[in-house]
Amino acid sequence: MTKLGGARHLKRLAAPRVFPIPRKRPHGKYTIRPSPGPHPMDRSVPIAIILRDVLGFAKTLREARKILAQRLVCVDGRVITDYKFPVGIMDVLYVKKMEKYWRVLPIRRKLLLYEITPEEAKIKIVRIIGKRYVKNGWIQLNLEDGRNILFKVSSDDERREILQKYKTWDSLKISIPEQRILDHFKLEEGSYGLLIGGTHAGSHGTITKISKQLMRKYDTVTIKTPLEEYLSTSLQYVLVIGREKPEISLPSIKGENR
Repeated sequence: MTKLGGARHLKRLAAPRVFPIPRKRPHGKYTIRPSPGPHPMDRSVPIAIILRDVLGFAKTLREARKILAQRLVCVDGRVITDYKFPVGIMDVLYVKKMEKYWRVLPIRRKLLLYEITPEEAKIKIVRIIGKRYVKNGWIQLNLEDGRNILFKVSSDDERREILQKYKTWDSLKISIPEQRILDHFKLEEGSYGLLIGGTHAGSHGTITKISKQLMRKYDTVTIKTPLEEYLSTSLQYVLVIGREKPEISLPSIKGENR
């Protein structure tokens, strides 16, 4: 008989590359499979693995689950108790007793926990991946981390203005956990972009050129890094994080003077 439903287990050898875990024995055969959530499995890490293997707050999975059960860990201002919860790019992690905040950033096809200030932990930058009409003719923006922002419109002119203002692949600076829009960054030449995928993931710089193709998802973007290097990548790997400079703090690039 054919087995219905998805797999409940994940072998270490088959785990995505972003998982910061040893792949072979004596560490066991299986690892934690992320729950369905705001990020896909190949671009996120279960929160228990972060507590155990990255931050070192727990030696075993049992200890990591106890920490979560005490409601000591928050992601984007929300308490997380599911040890399989997927944590991905731009998420803000907070551990109460440590009083420390980290933002998840990409680095060479891996994920990096970069410590930030409490003030910066109140904001997050997310990309718009879709727009749609919902009940009563209102407009809903679909964001990359699973969020939805609803605009209550009362006229055709207001509806048209919102649709023209917010484009897919643009980014929003929002407050967390309130989810209020604080700023809007357009995907255009001159904006500041962060590469979140591909070979150069983690690099950032000013967008100098956007090459149009037959379909927009195949467009290519060229950025100029602070080291005067030019990198070209697919549009899907570029996240706009500011206008002339980044609106969030980023790790310094090797060789860069700051």
